[in-house]
Parts: sequence; structure tokens; C-alpha cells
Amino acid sequence: MMTILYIALWYALNIGYNIYNKDLCNNFGIDGPLAWTVGMTSLGAGMLYVIPVWYLGFRPIPKMDAEDVKNILIIAALHTAGHYGAVVSMSLGAVTFTHIVKAAEPVFSTIFTGLILGKWAAWQVNLSLVPVILGVVIASVKISFDPSFSVELGEFNVQAFAGAMISNIAFALRSIYMKQMDNTPEKKAACKAKNLTSANIYAVYTLFAFMISIPLTYVMEGSSLFASGTIDTIVDNQTFNAPSMMSQFMSGSKTTLMIEMHIITGLFFYLYNEASSLALGNLDGVAHAVCNTVKRVVIMVAMSLFDKPLTLQKWTGAGIAIGGTLVYTLVKSAVEKAAKAKKA
Repeated sequence: MMTILYIALWYALNIGYNIYNKDLCNNFGIDGPLAWTVGMTSLGAGMLYVIPVWYLGFRPIPKMDAEDVKNILIIAALHTAGHYGAVVSMSLGAVTFTHIVKAAEPVFSTIFTGLILGKWAAWQVNLSLVPVILGVVIASVKISFDPSFSVELGEFNVQAFAGAMISNIAFALRSIYMKQMDNTPEKKAACKAKNLTSANIYAVYTLFAFMISIPLTYVMEGSSLFASGTIDTIVDNQTFNAPSMMSQFMSGSKTTLMIEMHIITGLFFYLYNEASSLALGNLDGVAHAVCNTVKRVVIMVAMSLFDKPLTLQKWTGAGIAIGGTLVYTLVKSAVEKAAKAKKA
């Protein structure tokens, strides 16, 4: 029952994050979205949850040595890059498009696992990645049969695509380095002794990522954000579609509403990732990957209603890519089981 609850929370919070993040990006900017600032506040808002949880003793505070800090800093840097890539992508294009491209993450996981760990996937696993790549291509281009067959970029957004691909690369690398934290019985015991649970590791690297994001955001958007009149213009022009939680109980200024939207977006982001970690702790790798695949479908259906509806071609490409991700997971699991049985 708890596993079902965690999965339901994971899906619901992820949908909430995508809706609020897109609405915030649409409203927080002048000539364009200030996506770097949105990404920074999304990372920082999670601290409003985790620091009280630590302080009040609901969760033990992690104890880290220099090696732990170094390893988690690497993960935090990759998390920062992956998070910003996704936020920039969603701010410049349809959220559904970002999720279609992000379905290709297993391609990069396979490549980097081979390059970094020297563990190259079997040919069956590599072959199962073809539908993933094909689906992303179909969803990204414009295919026409009138008067003859042609393929064009159409409304293809290069920056949104690049952001999603950067997110894929960064998160694939993050996953590899995360696994190195407790990939032996000795490391698992050490992590347990230092209260470095998956939830605490996530909390720490989110905190580090927030600290990294502050100077990055200042460099990328500081001059625009702190220019005279920028904040006043943004606040005056806001037209949020996502519901305000605070307005249900009290009236507030436009500035209060803007701050609330940043906080809600960040809390949704932090909590959906934590729910995903809790679900992972109750599921094996295959089941979690299947749930992650279904999650993308659920998000795309929800966002096609809230954001930009998908065309039949994009739905077809999305279905092939996401279905290919599921096939990849099942084939990878089957190959690994066969290899273990052969050794035994």
C-alpha cells in the first residue's frame, strides 16, 4: 500500500511541478523567460522543507567526511546542469516536447556506462535503443506526404532540444556517479552509518546545487534581473493560470503571488524527486523504470491539456520513444539475468 502511495505522490507532484514551472516561466521574464532564476529558486525552495525536517529530528542529519563532500559535489554539479537544461527547455518550448526528448536518456546512460565504467551493453540492449531514437526524431521533425514525402524541421526549437539533451547527458552521468556511492556492501554500510540514505543524499546534493546555481544565475541573468524596473514590470504583467494556494485563504499583493509561485514550484520539484526516491526504495530497478515510463505518458497527457496539445505525429513519436524506453528496460533486465544465471 505504501508503494502505491509513493508512486501516486510521485506522479501527482511531478504533474504539479510541470504545470507550475511552465506557468512561472511564462510569467517571469520580460523579453523572454528568466529561466535561470526560476531554476535557482526551484532548487532553493526545497530547503524550506528539508532543513526543518532535519532540525526537528524527523530525519537524522547526514555526517559527511571530505570524500563524501567531494563525491556529492560532483553529483550536485551534474544535477544543476540537468535541472537547468530541463527548465530552459521547458521555458522555450512545449513541456511535452521536453519529455519526448528526455525519453532518450537511456541512450546516454548506455554510452557513458561503457565509457566510464567499461561495462558495455549487449547487442540486444543496444538494438532496443533504436525505437527510442526513432521516436524522438519522429516527434521532433515535420513529416509530410503532400505532394511527396518530405522531412522538415518545421517548428523544431533548437534551444529547447539542446536544453533537453543537456539534461539527458547530465542526468545519465549523475545516475552513474550516484550508483558509485553505495555499489559495494562496504560502501552501503558506511552510508548507513553516516545517515547517507537516498533521501539525505538527494537533500545534500540539492543544497549544493542551489549554492552552485546562485553565481551561475547572477552571471547569466543578473544584469537583466536587477535592471531598474525589471521586477516591477514582471510583477505588474503576471497572468498566472495555475491556482494560488494562498489566495484560497487570504488576499495578497501581486508580489506575494509571484513569491508564492516560486515557492510552490520549488516544493513540487523537491517533493516529487523525494517521492521518486521513496518509490525506488520499494521497487526493483525494472519496476521503477516501468513506473518512470508510465509517468512520462501521464505527464504528457496532463500537459497536452494544460500547455500545447500534441499533433498525431508527435503522439506517434512519443509513443514509439516511450515504448522503446520500456522495451530497453525489459531487454536490459533479461540480458543481465541471463548473464548472472550463466555465471552461476
